[in-house]
Amino acid sequence: VVAAAPQQRSRLGHGVRVALRLLGERQPWIAFVAGGLCVAFVRKLLEIWQRNRRARAELEWRRHVDLSEIQACLLSTEHLESLGRVEKRTLFVKQISEVFKNEYILARVLEAAQKSVETKDPMLMVHLSPEDKWHVLNTCTNHISSLFAPHHVFFNEARRAKSYYKSAWYCFTLTCHQNYSAGRWFITPFRPVGDGDCGSLRIRMVLASEQELRDITAGVVSPPEPGMFNGRHDNRWQVFQRFADLFARQLGRISEAYHMPSRRFPHKKVASQVRLHNYLENCVPAEITPEDNAILRIHIPFPSSYGREEPEEHGNENEKSARDVVLFE
Repeated sequence: VVAAAPQQRSRLGHGVRVALRLLGERQPWIAFVAGGLCVAFVRKLLEIWQRNRRARAELEWRRHVDLSEIQACLLSTEHLESLGRVEKRTLFVKQISEVFKNEYILARVLEAAQKSVETKDPMLMVHLSPEDKWHVLNTCTNHISSLFAPHHVFFNEARRAKSYYKSAWYCFTLTCHQNYSAGRWFITPFRPVGDGDCGSLRIRMVLASEQELRDITAGVVSPPEPGMFNGRHDNRWQVFQRFADLFARQLGRISEAYHMPSRRFPHKKVASQVRLHNYLENCVPAEITPEDNAILRIHIPFPSSYGREEPEEHGNENEKSARDVVLFE
């Protein structure tokens, strides 16, 4: 239908041109008047379309809705226990069409975002089909990983030269929600935002330290007794908790899905994919639910504050290389 529409418009335009030419050959003034009316009609339609477009844009701006962009951000519990704050740091903002260039998957992501809004569940990935989850998350992985592009090379060389680079594991997922709580200000609390202090409804790639997710799941990290700093940080904490729930579920589903053999691996070095194949060759995976496979891990290298010349004080050289985290718990 979409492909046939341009052909129909082309035929219609050709028919109008033929009719005007025939009229012009017989009655030139009729063709002139008809042409002017057609131009005025098309111009009027264009004005109506532009007016509606501006009105829709203004409405979305007033409602703080922007699904044309996607934001990558980092959530941190650094000041949770001391101040009741969940810090959010923006990593990048891009046009969503730049991240998901395929029109089909872009439409699926936007549909999932709408379902997140309707169900008031910020976790967008639970509304995607199992076959689409991997490709969506993998696409996001490429964009997030590219932020640390030079660090990957520097960290890779840390095994062969003196280096200050270490690494850590993070997890991320996609969310779509709007924080309706007030509490923002211009530099100091004495200059609040006032009316219209409302977060934007947008799609976000939410990144969090895997260790922080483990601590939340284990109850090691929790809000202070006096409560959260304000409603905005309470909303972020709820998103963080939901993220930790998906993380715990993913690890739990792994443990439930497979019957672990009791044999030990040989001490000789074997390719990881070979060991994993031998380890799970007789296992039967459990049934996949919408909340499974909604997150992904990503390895992030970073410059440390000390180098390899200080192994006695800060640990051995194995700490300078990427170490996987045991998932079967």
